[in-house]
Amino acid sequence: MSFSWCQFVGEVVYLPKDATLPVTLKSKEYEVFTIVPVKDLNNDIKFSPIGLIKMFNSGGAVKEFFSLGSNESTNVAMKVRGCGQFGAYSSVRPKLITVDSEEVEFKYEEETGLVTVELRVPEKELYQWSISIDFWIRDFV
Repeated sequence: MSFSWCQFVGEVVYLPKDATLPVTLKSKEYEVFTIVPVKDLNNDIKFSPIGLIKMFNSGGAVKEFFSLGSNESTNVAMKVRGCGQFGAYSSVRPKLITVDSEEVEFKYEEETGLVTVELRVPEKELYQWSISIDFWIRDFV
């Protein structure tokens, strides 16, 4: 399964395995697609980091990605470089998101599963933000 982010339309599309995405463009039109595999995490959570969604190479911002889970919680941790709007697909609403151990506000679109967080301009060049996303399973059962 994959997740597609359409840069200019600002649309997210969840693609089942072996699905196709029909695209029609007029003359001199273009679109940038970011296709990211969906990770099946524990407790039936599906997650896919897109990256900085206002950038042409949005996925290039994600430098590291890993997840940890138990019967009661799941955590996704990432290292992300750059600033702007970070986006990811999540099959469930996160409980908490932190950036460099600081709790931040986030938006979650129930219809599409798009999670977004604003990353400010870092003070150091080539700085990598530590983003942590927590899911508490007792909220879903």
